[in-house]
Amino acid sequence: MPTLNDGVLFGIGILVLDFLAWRFMGRQSQQLRLAFRALMFGLSSYVLFSSGMNPLRAAPWSNEPLRHLLAQMLELVWWLQGARLLTVLLDRLVLPEAWHRERLFQDVLGALVFLAAAVGAIAYVLELPVRGLLATSGALAVVLGLAIQSTLNDVFSGVVLNATQPFALGDWVTIGEVEGKIVETNWRATTLLNAQGNLVVIPNSVAARTNIINANQPSHTHGISVVLPVKPSIRPALVLAALEDAAASADDVLDDPTPMVSVRRATNDSIEYEIVCYVGELSKKNAVRNDLFDLAHRHLASRGVLLRSLSVPETQLNTVDEKRRLLRNVAIFQTLGDDEIAELEAKLTTHEFDTGQTIYDAADEGGHELHILARGVAKVSAPRSDGEIELRRLAPGDSIGQSGILTGIRTDVMVRAMTRATVFRLDKTALTPILDRRPEIAREMCRLLSEHHATEKLLLASAESVVDEAGGLFGWFRDGMRRFHQLTQ
Repeated sequence: MPTLNDGVLFGIGILVLDFLAWRFMGRQSQQLRLAFRALMFGLSSYVLFSSGMNPLRAAPWSNEPLRHLLAQMLELVWWLQGARLLTVLLDRLVLPEAWHRERLFQDVLGALVFLAAAVGAIAYVLELPVRGLLATSGALAVVLGLAIQSTLNDVFSGVVLNATQPFALGDWVTIGEVEGKIVETNWRATTLLNAQGNLVVIPNSVAARTNIINANQPSHTHGISVVLPVKPSIRPALVLAALEDAAASADDVLDDPTPMVSVRRATNDSIEYEIVCYVGELSKKNAVRNDLFDLAHRHLASRGVLLRSLSVPETQLNTVDEKRRLLRNVAIFQTLGDDEIAELEAKLTTHEFDTGQTIYDAADEGGHELHILARGVAKVSAPRSDGEIELRRLAPGDSIGQSGILTGIRTDVMVRAMTRATVFRLDKTALTPILDRRPEIAREMCRLLSEHHATEKLLLASAESVVDEAGGLFGWFRDGMRRFHQLTQ
C-alpha cells in the first residue's frame, strides 16, 4: 500500500518537525510556537485522513506489521497533539488573564483535556471496551483517592485559593506565622521567599485554613503598628501626647488615614501603647517602623519619660541633663569636651512657640543663632515661586542653624511649629571664645560641618558656588568661620 506507506513517512516527518519546534523555538515567541503547532496539527490531520488512517477508528491492516504499528502510533499521537493544542487555546481564550501566571488551573485544565483524549484514543484507535475500563478505573480511583487523600486536599484547597485570589505572584503576604513574597503557586503548595532569603513551601490545605494577610492590598496604603510598654505610674495623657508627636514627626507617614495612638492594654507592671499609621509604599514600612521607635524615644525623653527595662529603678531627667544631651546631639559639637559643653549650656536660652508660629526664617536679619528643638514637632519648608514646599520635619534633638552659628551662612529655609514647641537658642557670641581659644576645635568643627552638610537633607543656598573652589566645602566653611568670628589664627 504505497499510499499508506507515504502517509506513514509524512506523518513521522511532521512529528519530527513538531518536536524540533518545541525543542528549539524560544519561549519568548509564544504566538509563533502556537501558530506552528496549529499548522503541524492541520498537516498531520490532512495526511492521516487522506492516507486512510482515520484516528476515529483502528489503523488499517497491511502485509507489513511494522507499518500497521507505525500507523497506529500516528493515530494515537494525533489525539495527544490535539489535546495539547486544545489546552493552549482554552488557556488563551477561556482562562482569565490573572490566571495565566498560575500553574494550578493550567495543570488541572490540561489534565482534564489529556484524560479525555486518552479515553478517546483507547476507544477509537485501540478499540478497547471503555465501559469496563471506566468501571475498573473508578474502583482504582477510590483506592488511589484514599491513598493520596492529603494530596487531593492540597489540590482542592489550591483551587479555592486561586478562585478567591487572596494573593497574586509578587505579593508580600503573611500566611499563619510565615511572612514573605509569593514566588510560586501550583497544584500542591504555595512557595514564599522570606526576609532571610529562604524559600518556604506551605501546603495549600494549610494556607486555606489559616489567616492570610496581604500587605500589597490595598496598594496605596500599608499599615504599621508600633507597641511600646511604659511604666504605669506615668500619666497616660503625657505618653499619648508624646506618641502623637512622634507619628507627626515621621516624614513618610501619611496624613490620610490619620495616625492613631491608643492604650492597648494594662498589665500589673506596664501600660502598652500602640501607634497605628500608614505609608504609601510597601518598601518604606521597615524604615518608617524603625524611625517611629527612635522618634517615640526622643519625644518621650523630651517629656522626662525614659524607655527602660521595667526592672530598673526609675530615673528622672533634669533640665541640665536635657540641655547637655541636646547639645551633644549637634553634629559640630561632637568634638567638644565636658567643659566646653558646660560653657555653652550656661548660655542657652529657652523659647516657647505656639502651633503655626515661625521658629526660624532665613529672611530675618537678626542674629545668627543655633536652634535646638527640645519639645514638640516643627516643619522645615523652602520658598518656591508657586509657594512653599515641605522638606522635612524636626523632632526633639534636631537642630537648625549650625552653618549660621559657625560660619555666618544662613540656611535658606523656614521652620514653623506644628505643635506647641520648646526651642533652645544659642547665639554665635557664645561660640566665639571657644573657637578663639581652641583653633584645633575650630578646624574640627568645620570638618564636621562639611560632613554634616554632605549628608543633610537641607542644602545651603550658595553651596553650588563653592564646588570648584580650592579646598572645596571644608575650605569655604573654614574661611567663612574666620571672617565671621574675627579669628586671627
